[in-house]
Amino acid sequence: MGKSSLILVLGTSAIVAFMILKLNSNTKESLGATTEMFGKTQARLIANSGVEIFLEKLKADKSMLGKTFSNNSLFNGKYDVQITGVDTSITVRSTANFMGYTHTSIVKARADKIGILPLPSGFRVATNIVSGVKINGNITISGHNHQIGQTTPIPGSTSIPGIGVNSTSHRTTILSNIKGSASIIGAGSSPSVSVVSDSTNWISYAQSLVSNPDIIINSTGDLGKYSNLGTQSSPKVTFINGTVKLNSIDGCGILVVNGDLEINGNFNYIGLIVAYQTSKITSKLNGNGKVWGGIVLASNDIDLNISNGTFGCYYSSEALNLISGGLQTNRFQIISWWE
Repeated sequence: MGKSSLILVLGTSAIVAFMILKLNSNTKESLGATTEMFGKTQARLIANSGVEIFLEKLKADKSMLGKTFSNNSLFNGKYDVQITGVDTSITVRSTANFMGYTHTSIVKARADKIGILPLPSGFRVATNIVSGVKINGNITISGHNHQIGQTTPIPGSTSIPGIGVNSTSHRTTILSNIKGSASIIGAGSSPSVSVVSDSTNWISYAQSLVSNPDIIINSTGDLGKYSNLGTQSSPKVTFINGTVKLNSIDGCGILVVNGDLEINGNFNYIGLIVAYQTSKITSKLNGNGKVWGGIVLASNDIDLNISNGTFGCYYSSEALNLISGGLQTNRFQIISWWE
């Protein structure tokens, strides 16, 4: 009886020991599998992040095409990036290494240029409600076509309305508030204020531009950091978030204002200005500022105040074509992603 009990105990102990060893082995295997999964996942994240990082850099520096960038550090790992192709067909190959695990991501992308939408008028009032309107002083809004820097229209060129509105009631409101020596000229009779056919959602267009601007200005102090807001040789997309007084600074490109548009002094701009808000916007255009290209005010409701000084808005297809060809890529469209 004692021997049989001992045999039983020893047999049970052997089974328990075997089970413990088996569990321990499974635990080690499970830990190894977990570690491997973590390493592979981290390497994949590093490789994919490398693609995104260098596509972002490429938008500002096209000289990176045809080059390899090695030994970049990220998330305690390393990755190499090779960029080949041309602007319209780019291949980015990112190979990452983390804890001995390697992952390669290959992405094909195409550069999407910032589009310049056609203007139906030199000064577009794209709004549902036109509230207070004050247009007077020695100001000019012209829908005649101009060369950059010129205030005299190009002879024989096609004209568009000086001010374009959504409805006859808006037209009546604006016409009844043009005073003094204000000159609103362009297609049609003078003052050139017309109801225009325009299906563009200018608020959405503005919001698409501010997803990746070249310059961001949140205050007048920020404005003081820049000597210009783009030049003819290097146009920029500038985003002003809030109301900032534009005074004694020049620019070229697309200027997007999320808030009231206020121009004072000697502000000269070549290109397109779009001021937008989902609610009410107030436009104060004073001083000796000049814009060659066009202006769009997009909101549910606007106050339009153009007075004091010699402000001028001169429609210019030359200016719009210039920035259309010169602006940097807004984003890259991913065509395929292999890993």
